[in-house]
Formats: sequence, C-alpha cells, structure tokens
Amino acid sequence: MPDRWTTNAFELKGGLITNLSPLQHGIQLPGSARILRNFEPSQSGGYTRIEGFEKYDTNAVPSGVGPIRGIIRYNDRVYAAQNDRLYESAGSGWTQITNNATYGSAGVNLNVGSAKVRFVKYNFDGTENFMLVDGTSKPFTFDGTTFKELTGLSSDAQGASHAVNFKNHIFLANGENLLFSAPYDDEDFTSASGGGIINIADTVTGLIVFREQLIVFSQSKINRVVGSSVADFTLQPVSQDLGCIEADTIQEIGGDIIFLGPDGLRLFSATDRVGDFNLAVISKPIQSETLDLISSGSSFNSCVIREKSQYRIFAYRSATTSGNSKALLATQLQDSLAWSDIRGIKVYSSFSEYDGGVEYIYFGEDDGYVYQMEQGNTFDGTNITATFATPFVPLQDPNLRKTLYKATTYIDANGAFDIQLSIKYDFDQLGSVQPLPISLNSTSGATVTYGSGVFGTSTFGQKQRAIYQVPVTGSGFTVSLLYETLGQTTDSTFTIDAATVQYALYGRR
Repeated sequence: MPDRWTTNAFELKGGLITNLSPLQHGIQLPGSARILRNFEPSQSGGYTRIEGFEKYDTNAVPSGVGPIRGIIRYNDRVYAAQNDRLYESAGSGWTQITNNATYGSAGVNLNVGSAKVRFVKYNFDGTENFMLVDGTSKPFTFDGTTFKELTGLSSDAQGASHAVNFKNHIFLANGENLLFSAPYDDEDFTSASGGGIINIADTVTGLIVFREQLIVFSQSKINRVVGSSVADFTLQPVSQDLGCIEADTIQEIGGDIIFLGPDGLRLFSATDRVGDFNLAVISKPIQSETLDLISSGSSFNSCVIREKSQYRIFAYRSATTSGNSKALLATQLQDSLAWSDIRGIKVYSSFSEYDGGVEYIYFGEDDGYVYQMEQGNTFDGTNITATFATPFVPLQDPNLRKTLYKATTYIDANGAFDIQLSIKYDFDQLGSVQPLPISLNSTSGATVTYGSGVFGTSTFGQKQRAIYQVPVTGSGFTVSLLYETLGQTTDSTFTIDAATVQYALYGRR
C-alpha cells in the first residue's frame, strides 16, 4: 500500500510579521517569518543571511574615543568628524584637515561636542566642494584645498544643523528658519544677491530634495518648497499635524521617501493628484519591534543600500554594546516592503552613495573607528548569529494531528556555512515535546547539487546550490521551521530559498 504522505511547500517571502495572532499568521502568510534576525528578504525570493562589516581603516580616528559625528566620501577619501576635528583617510591612516592643503599647525576646529555633523556636496564652479554644519558653529566649506568656517555669514546661520543643495542654492536649516544662498554661491546668503530666509514656525528636523521640490520636515509639520529662485520660492504645507522626530532617518528609496514619525516609519508617497501625498505608516506589520526600537535609542541613524533596494534604521545608545544594538531593515519588493530585525551593528553616523558602479556604505560608532558595511562575513571579526522561523502553520486542519517524516530545505550558498534546523510543534508551548535540532552544513548531510556546477569539483565562481533532505520526528497540530546559525564558524552568506515538509494526518483533537 503506498504511503499516505502529504507534502507542504513553504514559498519563503513576505519578511518579518508580528502583528497577527499565531494561528492567523500561519494560515494567511505561511511563507513569512515570525522571527527574522540578521536575515534580509531577498528581491529574488527567500531570506539571505546579511553581510558583515569591516574597518575602513585599521587605525582609529586619532582624536580619542568618542562618537564619529559625521562621515562623507569625497575625492575617493573618507572624511570623519570626531570631537572638534575633521580627518581624512584613504584607508591607511587618518590626517587632520586644517586650514590649507599643506596641513600646517593652524587648524580650523568644529564646535566641541557630540552633536551630529552633516554634509552636503555640490559643484557650482567646476570643482566639487562640500559644506558641513555642526549645529553650533557657522557652516564650514572644503574644496579639496582650503577648509574654512564661513565666519562672514550673518548670525542667522550660526548653529545651522542641516544643509542641502536645491536648485543650485544652498539651503540651511537653523531652528525654525530656512536660509538659502544666492544662486551658485555658497558664501552669500544676502537678499540683494538672491538669498533669503523662510520661517517654518516649527523646529526643522530634516531636509531632502525630492522630485523637483525641497521637502522640509519639522517636529510636528511637513512642508515643501517649490520654485527655482528667490523670485518664486514658495512654502506649501503637506501636513500640519505630523512630522519627523529623527532627522537622520530620512532617506529616499525606490522613488519614495521613508522617515520616522512619532508612531512609526512612514512613506512620503506622491499620489496621482498634483500636490497630494499619502503619509501612510508602513511599519504596522512590525509595530511592536518599531516601538521597541524607538524606546531603545537616544538617537537614530539610517542608510540605504541601493543595489538591494534596502533601507536600514539604527538605534544608538552609548551604554548599549555593539552586540545588543538594535536596527530594522526593509527591502522594497515589487509591491511592498518586507522587514527584518538586525542585532550587532552600532551606528551613530553613516554615509552611503553609489559612484562609478560601486556602492560605498560607511558608518561610525563611539569606539573611534569608521567601518564599511556590506563587507565580509563577520561583524569586524565577530561571527554573525542569525535566526529565521516560519509561522506555526496548521498544515490543512489545525484540529488534526500530523506526524512529520521528512523536511527539505533549498539553500543557495556562497561558501561554507553551518546552520541548524529545528522542528517546532504547537506554538512551542511550555511542556510540549520538541525534537532535537538537525545540522545542515556545507560538508555533511544528505545533499544534492544542481545547476551547472558539480559538488566538490569545478565550482569556483559558482554559487553552491543544495537540496538538504533530512528525516524528522515528532507530531503536533501546528508546525514551524526554525533555522539558526550558531556563530561557531565564519559562515559565508547563504539564502534559504524554500522548504517542504512531508507528513501524514492522524487523530482529530
């Protein structure tokens, strides 16, 4: 008599979801995750163990331990602000930027403190420059040769905290005021030359240029500036009862803007109507994790990984260790954002850009080093522990007991890896019997290779694609597959593409 086994396939997609009851979750979205830590939803399907980070320069920034207040990449070098000084490095030692290219003894120092330093790059005369603001001093500029504070600016510019280039004007945010320079001039903000000032009537928390308009976020409002010069710059309201609570969470991703509001992460989505916007909360599927993130940080930072259409937001608290630091990750899929949870990356400031077909992502914390993200398979030498668990799926009828016999996992790997598969029954309740974990790794187990490569030979430069079929034991009414890396080896990145279980139906509850 043939076996009366049934196969259930898990199409892994949807990311982390925690706002559904356990049974609803398993019925409605069986391919999503109830736990997804240090995995990222892949645009091609499945869940990928995140990449690591490494020191950009093995030397610490020399002004002593303290937060890296701001970072920028400029002329193929990285510039980092720490304490009251600005340093540059090509990757093999840091040099303080002083008032001229000879790096003499006379320095131009920032304001002492730990407030964020923010940068903007621009090219008004054929030479790319950058301007930085530190929230206390007047703005500074650097053209690759001369680093100087713009002491000649009026007192309105003293303490500017944000800067952007919009329509070839430099816009500065200082408290409730928005200052703009004359066109193509970073040192003249006078009205006689085409500069000016706009009062927002609320403290500005961030600026970003988006679709030929300047979006001005403040604590409780969102406005936009349209126009191209002092003759027609106009401030228009977008929202008068909603703002951005953390400046460095504002990023453009996939033709939209994401930012942290008082109730979670939101998108600034243009609608079909001109001048109309949808400010929907997008973090509802992980609302408890979002609120936990907000409560765990004294400041926040974010970056985008353009090649992955990915947004990451990091909570920073000086007393929190790197290993316990929290972050959230969102990958933009075709029709939605898919979320996951990150542990182990402590970020105070960051910078990312796509230049010459290469993506550069840098961040600094409070240990004096600048790191490069998306590099290597460890967190600067610390093994990456990662966990993924499917929802508890009822496998047809939640009132019928099932006995499992076999589990198959489809893995796309880039090298050696070592993970454990655990079968969890009946919501893993206290007192329920759970089978022991099963090891899945690149050197042992029931493995079948497929694709153009052959396992053990001629696989250089090819991804290792493997099917892991393992016998399993136990029975229950609902089933979850739990995958964990143990951090015992330096695992390469791998993607869990899909999984199946084979089972038989038995007695009704």
